[in-house]
Formats: sequence, C-alpha cells, structure tokens
Amino acid sequence: MLNRIFKTILLGVFALVITSTFTSCEKEKDTIAVIIVKDGSGIVVPNARVVLHANQLKQPLYTYNPDDYTDRSLDALVKANLDTIYSSTGQNSDLFKAEWTDDNGRAEFTLPLEMVLNVSVLKTDGNDEYLGANVINIQKEKTTTQVVKLLNY
Repeated sequence: MLNRIFKTILLGVFALVITSTFTSCEKEKDTIAVIIVKDGSGIVVPNARVVLHANQLKQPLYTYNPDDYTDRSLDALVKANLDTIYSSTGQNSDLFKAEWTDDNGRAEFTLPLEMVLNVSVLKTDGNDEYLGANVINIQKEKTTTQVVKLLNY
C-alpha cells in the first residue's frame, strides 16, 4: 500500500516537472532594426546621423533649403518637418529614435514592437552634407537590416 502511494506521488511530481518545463515563460527576443549607411560606391559610411521616425515628412528630406536651416542637426530638421498623422482611433505615433553609425557604417535600434518606420540619414563632411532616406519593415523578435545609400557622396 505504501509502495502504491509512493508511486502515485512520484508520478504526480514527474508530471508536474514535465508540465512546468514545457509551459514555462520564454523570454521574448529583442526586436532590432539595423541600418547600414553606404555611399554611392557601396562603401560604408561612419559617423552619419540616422533617425528612425514613424510619421512621414511634410516634404522630402532632399528638398530642404540649407539657408533656412542653420542648426545642421538632422534631428531638428526631421522633427520640424514631421507630418502629424492620426489613426482612426485618434492616436498619433510619435516614435523618434536617433543614433550615430559606428566605424562599420552601422546603427542599431532596439524597439518595443514590430512596425514600419521611415529612415533619414545625414552625413556632414566639412560644409558638405549628404542625405539618404529609406523605409524599414521591422519584424517582431527579429533583427531586420536595411541599407541606406547617401546621394552624391
């Protein structure tokens, strides 16, 4: 009788261990966007400013007038030209993240959700400015890479 109770308890503990192993919470992987900035010849560009933003710009980045823009900061230029778009529920996405590219021309962003974002890039070299833009479709719990080519660099 004692042997039968022991076997039942042992079987119950074993079932509990197996169940908790298969149903335990697994940590979600990060959702990462990687932007690689290249020049017209395909060479990576270090120290370029990369901005990810949810809303489109009111006018293309390439058409801004440098005389009206003395700050020379891509962050300020993009923020000043963001178009406000509201969803059907009346919400506005104001996601805005900025990073500098490393020596390999790479900027990495960790994001909370999957989303489609606009990418704007500015590289200043003395008085010369080189611009680039693209769109990235970021997948949940994956690393998504997008290349942006600079014009006239």
